[in-house]
Amino acid sequence: MNPLEEDEERWPDEPEEFDPDSLGPDVPDPTPDVEDTLTADAEVSEELFRAFWAAVLFLNVAIAALAVGAMLIYFRGDYARGGPALLVGTIAALSTARYYWGVRTGRFASDGDKGPGDEGGDDP
Repeated sequence: MNPLEEDEERWPDEPEEFDPDSLGPDVPDPTPDVEDTLTADAEVSEELFRAFWAAVLFLNVAIAALAVGAMLIYFRGDYARGGPALLVGTIAALSTARYYWGVRTGRFASDGDKGPGDEGGDDP
């Protein structure tokens, strides 16, 4: 018998045709979670929502300005443009830290919410 020839005889547990859907777990249906996420922003106070997006914006500016400033100074030796870029990045990073510590101390929490820094708050 030649090993390259198709064998007419099949194994007893071999399926007739390969089913690719039989591999891996079933895919979960995401539709119930979408409705929950659309109403999730109603549970967040306006101050916390603004603090989060301000921190995101300042952190993006900080990362970009610090990277560009450092590259201008290192690769080109251009302190006239790299220095102010580093200064802007540092100020943006400090603003991000200010918003972060404001959230940690509970400054942006609503009246019913207690942050980890408040009395009675549970530390994780």
